[in-house]
Amino acid sequence: MLTRAKLALLVIPFVIPLVVPFVIGMVAGCDGRAALRIPVRDAGTSDGTLFGSAGQCPTGTAPRVVELDTPLKLDLLFMVDDSLSMQEEQSNLSRNFPRLIDELKRLPTGFPDLHLGVVSSDLGAGSSLQAVCGTVAGDRGVMQARAECGLSGSHYLVSEESGTRNNFSGDIAEVFGCIAKLGTHGCGFEHPLQSVRMALSGFVSENTGFLRPDAHLAVVYITDEDDCSAPPESSMFDGIVSGQDSSLRCSLYGHACDGAAVPAAEFSTPLDHCSADPKGGGKLIPVQTFVDEMKLLRTQSVTVSVIGGWPIEGANARYAIGYDLTSTHPDQLAAMPICNSANGKAAVGLRLKQFVDAFGAAGKILSICQDDFSNAMAEIGQLINRTVECR
Repeated sequence: MLTRAKLALLVIPFVIPLVVPFVIGMVAGCDGRAALRIPVRDAGTSDGTLFGSAGQCPTGTAPRVVELDTPLKLDLLFMVDDSLSMQEEQSNLSRNFPRLIDELKRLPTGFPDLHLGVVSSDLGAGSSLQAVCGTVAGDRGVMQARAECGLSGSHYLVSEESGTRNNFSGDIAEVFGCIAKLGTHGCGFEHPLQSVRMALSGFVSENTGFLRPDAHLAVVYITDEDDCSAPPESSMFDGIVSGQDSSLRCSLYGHACDGAAVPAAEFSTPLDHCSADPKGGGKLIPVQTFVDEMKLLRTQSVTVSVIGGWPIEGANARYAIGYDLTSTHPDQLAAMPICNSANGKAAVGLRLKQFVDAFGAAGKILSICQDDFSNAMAEIGQLINRTVECR
């Protein structure tokens, strides 16, 4: 899908001009991709104004050298689940987004030149359940925008020159908070990984210009279900299985425990015995596909974060299939919640966990079962800053 992106990556020239007392060159990023090294006042020493210190960077990385009066560029994309159960979580995100903005303002070069977009999890469910999920391709990975939120003429927010030159009207947190409330009419077979893949593929015309090769990319996924990304022609959405919650199929194909497929029966085992099925059960797109393609995007660095189905305290967490007596269909076999909060409950996100783990120190998963996302937003902002600041 990312043919253009792969080709572009192969032809990037690695030219290293040297100018004294300034240095411009290319250095390896945290995962081996090229990262820009910007001029500093002295090529050999630091005056204490470089990004962070060696002790603040993850093992194996060092502070990235930057020009203090040159704002960094950040492309920040949120994937927001818009299925039936997500109203409270969308409000929680909108309410606490300012905490992330506050963290970004802490960058030593100041608030970044920002591209900010929102995509939904809705890519439909093939053709067999079109009546349930609407159009075959759902929102197609198009970044969502509404004129009533203060953004018109574009599908993503642009804020430059320390927030003084914008393509929207009003406060950035309020505009984002309005857009992020996508509603709850999206398909219940969430495709978060595939939706972001499409959004950044270069083939969605509405998103043209969002992703910049000289910017850092950060993607945040917010969902109370695991990823159920499947090819449009997949047969996994065919029909309704009697006695089973419709979303259970995503766990049966997407997960494995102790190296075996999850049974379509009451079942329980320690969570650490389970993981994403590496081949997607032959029905879902393997998680590694999304990892590989995101790492091939033309960008300075990549940060991925998930607020999703994960226990707040994981020591004694259990993976379970059973009958959820608190659900609207307690007589249907379902994936049991991995966590609960006043805002709702969530199914375990093993595929999303595998995706995050593949990015090492540049990945983070947080539980969606929090009454308040304030700390989560702060942690994600800190992760973005640390990834941007270290190479």
